[in-house]
Amino acid sequence: MDIETHLLNIEYKGTDQQEAENSISILYEKFRKFVYNITYEHIGFTLQKEELALNVVSEVFLKIWFAPLDWEFDNKIHKTQEDGFKAYLATVSHYKLLEELRKTKTIRDNETTIIDDDDDSEWKWALLDSEFDLLDKELIKRRNLLDECLLEFPVRNRDIIRMYFLFYDETKRMTSDNIALMEKTFGTTWQNIRQIISRTKKKLEVVLLNQLQTK
Repeated sequence: MDIETHLLNIEYKGTDQQEAENSISILYEKFRKFVYNITYEHIGFTLQKEELALNVVSEVFLKIWFAPLDWEFDNKIHKTQEDGFKAYLATVSHYKLLEELRKTKTIRDNETTIIDDDDDSEWKWALLDSEFDLLDKELIKRRNLLDECLLEFPVRNRDIIRMYFLFYDETKRMTSDNIALMEKTFGTTWQNIRQIISRTKKKLEVVLLNQLQTK
């Protein structure tokens, strides 16, 4: 598949609308499951997971429709067009998810979330079985290693860390709204969450160093 050609077709939709629609349909069918899966993987803290993931998929492909040339293939970074385009889709999906979370905050504030406080329990958020091709790609080499290291920790702790960094990546600080959301999600105070984050980050540093030494 020549992804760049399809993106050019979309860019010139004013000249040939039918060709542009055909190209966006081809890209959508090829990559919609990928976008859905990597988005769904990061939505452990809301009840409307499937609806939210589908909304993100729609927003990602709307961006491609209106700004197809925001991405171009760089063979110095990625071996194939597909690798590079998936990396780009992952980045767009991340920011579209943050936008959707902000838009749906009112709905999530009215949810009742039941949390098991036992770190050693079998409780966990359900995930889809998926290929998660992104884990093999250049964009998230460091995230691949981080996810690998997080497996060393109890499920609840690793989900707190993931949610914390999801918000921190967006704003470089924790807002009062995000703090309130984490308190509601995990059924505990921000002080307790901070303690979990602090202890886990210290342990994570040790695990990361050990992993890097054995790579």
